[in-house]
Amino acid sequence: MSRKLINKLIVGGLIILALVLIWGQASVYLRRPANTEKHSYPAITQAAHSAEKGRLRRALSPTGFSGSAILVENNQIVDSYTAGVEDNESGKNNRLTTAYEIDSLQKSLTAGLVMTLVNRHEIALTDHLNQYITGIPGSAEVTIRQLLDMTSGLSLPKLSYKGDSLPRTQYLKILRRNVKFQPQKYGKWNYQPVNYVLLSMILEKVTGDNYQQLFAERYTGKLKLQQTVFATDTTGIDVARGYRLKKQGNMVKQVLQQPNMATVESELGTGQVYMSAPDYYKVLSKLLNGDLLGKQTTQSLYRPINFAQVRYHGGLYTEKQSFYGANGYGYGFEDHVRISPDGKKAFVVFSNLQGNRSKQPSLRQVVDKLTNQYFNVGK
Repeated sequence: MSRKLINKLIVGGLIILALVLIWGQASVYLRRPANTEKHSYPAITQAAHSAEKGRLRRALSPTGFSGSAILVENNQIVDSYTAGVEDNESGKNNRLTTAYEIDSLQKSLTAGLVMTLVNRHEIALTDHLNQYITGIPGSAEVTIRQLLDMTSGLSLPKLSYKGDSLPRTQYLKILRRNVKFQPQKYGKWNYQPVNYVLLSMILEKVTGDNYQQLFAERYTGKLKLQQTVFATDTTGIDVARGYRLKKQGNMVKQVLQQPNMATVESELGTGQVYMSAPDYYKVLSKLLNGDLLGKQTTQSLYRPINFAQVRYHGGLYTEKQSFYGANGYGYGFEDHVRISPDGKKAFVVFSNLQGNRSKQPSLRQVVDKLTNQYFNVGK
């Protein structure tokens, strides 16, 4: 065989190989869903048939509801209801996969991150605040357990933040100047978000990672959440914009809420995450059932020794036997969760319309009524 013929065969073979590779890549690309499609499915399955169908619509529509809501039974969505729009400007409808600012519902997820470090023996619930952060009044007396339960005696007055950022070092200086320690409230429950800001700073101090990295590793990545982002960067998924109802004369108008980035960053660990209702349920249910923390750690978080004396543990109100709960308000959003202690049954409501219309029942009133019915309270 001549060298010329051999060269032709080699060239021909390379061309055929290149065509095969190109076709293979094209086939993979054609089979791959578009990036936007991967965010279009809820994180938990929906029951094919359910006697609960329509229950949420009947309960929530009289309030002028704008948002997404789900009822969950045995870890499946048995009813869902969406109404209103994500954004008045675009007119895009709210959907089950729309992400909302979850406000104070984030505290339960911060508590889960804290207990992860407890499991790893990197911190202990009996550790004092001043072992990690100095200069905070009362820090020598306040324990991590008390921060989780909001029995620390610490408080922070409402402050105004300006600008496009709030660096941690600057924020810590602000806290050292403004946090108050009230001995008369030490050991007694008092709702103060600053407890969870300090817990978040402890998380960062111990791990060397920022809060967003810890959250992404433990929740977003591990549980494959598709509709979860931080308020500092909401690109890539469908997020609702928050509106507050404001009365102007005889009219009630929806006013878009646009907090500056410094204000957003001041909500460290307490209210700066956007999630869809199914995404949030998925995380919280796995915190409660022990999948993320283990049964013993879960028990110590939500049913500690002082359970009967304190109504709030790990970001949830736990005084009811049949369900735990949390509520979030702010930046044009209103959020509620009610969930059984084993995480199997839940009622989650996320709304991007904050405030009440006159002559209509408030969203909170309807949530409480439906909660009592769904969890058979008083029966």
